[in-house]
Amino acid sequence: MTKITRIILIALVIMAVSQLAFAFESTVSLRGGLTMSKSDFDGTDDTHGNFGLSYEAWLKDYLSVGIAPYMTRMGGERDVEKQNQTGNYEASLFGADLLVKYRPTKKAVINFEDCALTRIAPYANLGLGLASFSSEGYLQPVAGGKKTEFDESGLAFMLPTFGVGVSFMTKWNLNMDLGLQLVHSLNDKIDNLEEDDMNDGFLNPYLSVGYTFGGKKDDSSARRKPTRILRNYVTMEEDFSLKGVQFEFDSDKLTDEAQDILKEVVEAMQKSPKVKLDIQGHTDNVGTDKYNDDLSLRRAESVKKFLASNGIDEARLTTQGFGSSQPIATNDTEEGRAENRRIEFVIVK
Repeated sequence: MTKITRIILIALVIMAVSQLAFAFESTVSLRGGLTMSKSDFDGTDDTHGNFGLSYEAWLKDYLSVGIAPYMTRMGGERDVEKQNQTGNYEASLFGADLLVKYRPTKKAVINFEDCALTRIAPYANLGLGLASFSSEGYLQPVAGGKKTEFDESGLAFMLPTFGVGVSFMTKWNLNMDLGLQLVHSLNDKIDNLEEDDMNDGFLNPYLSVGYTFGGKKDDSSARRKPTRILRNYVTMEEDFSLKGVQFEFDSDKLTDEAQDILKEVVEAMQKSPKVKLDIQGHTDNVGTDKYNDDLSLRRAESVKKFLASNGIDEARLTTQGFGSSQPIATNDTEEGRAENRRIEFVIVK
């Protein structure tokens, strides 16, 4: 298989998988790092550059599936004292890994509210891969003897490929990953040796820079934005919003002050038993669209749960999350972002 053919096949796979971008929030990244060879040569293993791309589709805000094509080299030299042989090998690899990635959003993370950097989060990934390799080298006894040369090529299944790292995420949807990937080959002929029951593989410390985009938006007419809304005034006749209805940082847990204020809503709804409310959550623009959409809906659900726990029939309550799509103030200042983090109560007619 020629180098051009390999590149074309990898590109076709990426194009096929990238169709997921129309349905899911996606991240495309450029990656560069090192390949630290591990082989049966039992001597000095070479270090080479490792370059690639990656595409991830986020099934959840903490879980993605993706493909990561790469190109690299492996190599090493025989340990003369241990093996009484001289020798070396060089191999070029073109491969791609299929990976499942877990990156938490709540526990073991550091969140920043008023900062370009919005989150630092650890991650782990696990998967399998396939690589086309071409290697050449030689072996020769130290005491003299015939020099054995080899030239090997083929396909190598990589299983498992396992990695860990740390993500640095920004409010511009740009993120940087610092990671370490272990790639283990089921083919023991990349170095043309089959000794010590050790299959070939490599460690790959890397840095990747990616951009997150996409995800379908719900354009349903039910996601109605009120044309006029009262501020800090509870009424069952017009849409309203209450400034003190806030939540703990990066959470859907109501503050104590918010619970006290919501008791006014409970009393008003008890006095107007036929009125129904649509509870609409909103956030500022810090974080990805998908995360903000989810957070705003969870916060609206939290308000609904509080009202229901205080005697309001759930049939009178609906919820929606708009994320950062409907700001009422600038997101360039902390004061503006605070205004945008809000709950609105819309009368359902």
